[in-house]
Amino acid sequence: MSPLNMLRKMGNHIGAYKVHLCPEVKGQITDHGKPLANVKIERTLSFSDGKYFEDHTFTDEKGAFSLPEVNIRSGQPAVPFAKVFTSQAICFSYKNNEYILWGARLSGIKQSEAYVKKLGSLIGDISNDQTLFNFKSDKSGEYTNRANSICIWENDYRIMDVEKYLGLNSTKKIMARNL
Repeated sequence: MSPLNMLRKMGNHIGAYKVHLCPEVKGQITDHGKPLANVKIERTLSFSDGKYFEDHTFTDEKGAFSLPEVNIRSGQPAVPFAKVFTSQAICFSYKNNEYILWGARLSGIKQSEAYVKKLGSLIGDISNDQTLFNFKSDKSGEYTNRANSICIWENDYRIMDVEKYLGLNSTKKIMARNL
């Protein structure tokens, strides 16, 4: 590990207040139902103050993997009404293709039970389309949390209409810029 990365990791334990970046992650990846063994799962977590954390693991012979819970210390003092959030990205590459197991942004610095449930059951197959979806909030019970993934859940999972979410005009503008 480079000296810079060692200092960065030490800095994650020094700061104004504790920030919950990610609960324990458990999952499994497959290819049309066949387990993907020895695949590197990469996780990148960040906090709105600029601190970030990266780690990885490998799947076992059943395609299963796990990553530990991550908490850090903020690099800035607590400021009332400041917009604070954490970002989570869990990805892997297979046969020169990139797959997103989890991509989300969570407001605040505390653990969310809704996120704990989803991140404790990342079951994905590379034949699944990547989708933007909603799941229920801890506070309101409404489908206000948002993430994207190749994983599918039987409960508490509503695929979003991306055009409706972005607005038809926004979609046209994005498409026009890419021409």
